[in-house]
Amino acid sequence: MQTKRILVIEESEVVRETLALILGREFVVAKRPFGKGVFSFGETDRDVDLLILGVTPAIGKEPSSLLRFADKAPFAVLFLVDSKSAARAIDDRERVGCLAKPFSPYELKEKVGQLLARRNILSEALSHPSVEPQGEFSRYLEFPYLTRAAASLVHRFAATGLPILISGEVGCGQERVARGIHFLGARFGSWVSLHSAEINNAYLDQKSLQLSWCRSSEAPPVTLIIENVDWLSLSGQAELLNFLEEEEAKFGKCRLITTARVDILEKVYRDELLESLYYKLATLKLSLRPLRERREDVPAIASWFCQVYASHLGLEEVSLSAGANERLRNYLWFGNLNEMETVIARTLALQRKSWIEATDLIFDFSAAGELPELPAFEALAGSEAQEKSELERAESLTQERNGLHAETRAENSHSQREDLSVLIHELAHELKNPMVTIKTFAQLLTDRYQDENFRDRFQDVVGCDIERMDDLLELMIEFADFTQPRWSKVPLQEKLRSVLNEITDECARRQAQIRWKGNGYSREIKADETQVKYVLKNVLLAVLSQAKMGSDIEVNVEKQGCVAISYLREVARVASITHYFDKSSSSPSESVLPLRILLAKQLVERNGGHMTLDYSDAEKDILRMEFLIA
Repeated sequence: MQTKRILVIEESEVVRETLALILGREFVVAKRPFGKGVFSFGETDRDVDLLILGVTPAIGKEPSSLLRFADKAPFAVLFLVDSKSAARAIDDRERVGCLAKPFSPYELKEKVGQLLARRNILSEALSHPSVEPQGEFSRYLEFPYLTRAAASLVHRFAATGLPILISGEVGCGQERVARGIHFLGARFGSWVSLHSAEINNAYLDQKSLQLSWCRSSEAPPVTLIIENVDWLSLSGQAELLNFLEEEEAKFGKCRLITTARVDILEKVYRDELLESLYYKLATLKLSLRPLRERREDVPAIASWFCQVYASHLGLEEVSLSAGANERLRNYLWFGNLNEMETVIARTLALQRKSWIEATDLIFDFSAAGELPELPAFEALAGSEAQEKSELERAESLTQERNGLHAETRAENSHSQREDLSVLIHELAHELKNPMVTIKTFAQLLTDRYQDENFRDRFQDVVGCDIERMDDLLELMIEFADFTQPRWSKVPLQEKLRSVLNEITDECARRQAQIRWKGNGYSREIKADETQVKYVLKNVLLAVLSQAKMGSDIEVNVEKQGCVAISYLREVARVASITHYFDKSSSSPSESVLPLRILLAKQLVERNGGHMTLDYSDAEKDILRMEFLIA
């Protein structure tokens, strides 16, 4: 692949050299100062992929000229400006970006990568005469991205030029639909976006200048897209209303397209939104339904996303199995269309298959959800046969120990595992969003509440519970991401000592002392090393939470491949674990689900081992885990 070429034109030698150092390893970087202190478009050549242009005060007075030049240039353009307020005057476009000084190397690389990627996609699209740039947005006005009713309605709305309010939950595509409406009307010129969360007098002054530049350079009316109007404070609403009325008085009406993530008429009824602002923005209303109310459309939407991303990724036609469609249909899409698009794109990029089964779908439940590493191609056939043989032997040993019939064990184990993973994934994902909200609220409350004593008490009472809930969610997600064990030889004692070192702080909080008994049994076990670490750590953490405060916990390698953990339990927790090992020990109503123990037990059995709990002692519990010997 040909290396991309970047041209840097910047007044400061320091900035030129810094950019060359940061980008020089990945790109061919040419750098030059301004010719005579004033920028001349003749200083550029067409044989570059990206121009990085430092905006001096002299050329910064003509931002409209810069934007017109960038729109017509055959390369992507990144403007370097001296302040964030100056950066707001230049909206990011398909091939235009803006970066305020000072910037970090990470911001620079991210911006450069985005612009070059956009240029590649746009160049491919423009190489086909039948594909127009605005086609990227107009496709979002058709079925299946919209319902058939909404698609019909939006075309009628677009032809009027009247103010349109587009509302829907997070991820329903309001911003894409807004831009699609703009491009659908050929008689409309440029568009300017206004982010409601940033509205203040200085921000609106910048937008006023931007609107005036667009109006002076283009005859067609300008479209103003107001994003997330429901985020506006009451003072921000008044400022926005005054801004719109002043712009209308100076230049006449511009086209207004507004997006919201809630029903803002309800906010009017609650006196949370100015009635005059609402009726100025909502002459026409388009409501986008969430995906959970469009279950019958889900297969068509998923197939549509498959076509889009198969083309981008250079894949052949991609099809979804009935099982994959059923799993997509039965999922509560919290991020709606945006989340489904991400799941399909990730699945195609990582699986690279033309036929997608339900188990191929890769949901975004954790950052650790990666595909397992594959062995080298030459050794694949042999390693698969060997792994299958080892897996069958492990399953056979497990079945003998538990006294289960082989066919019944194989049939039930797979379905239970899959059902449990799906349940945990969906439960954890449903709880994750409110947890983020709770944590954010707790941080804001402690930052802004003036009563220092209250803040300290709030953190003491709520902070630990939030941290515990977050840890349990991560625990569930990590468990659900485990697949079949990848067998290897694991040094059990060494792994135990490593885990004990990791939980030292938790031992100190519980005032517990770990007493280690090795007994010299150092033979390796055969298991998945990552899963063994998960088991040991979570069993020990569960034991710490069950053990009597300040007591000793004894860790003993009783025999080859067998770990015993004994501890004095809290009186209030006598029946907390035993039910899950022996149904006759207690009734379900007397037990509290020990999540860490239950999930660890599942993984021990999946690795061909078993776990038991000896509760014969009146006060002491002894938990044993036995693994296969390597």
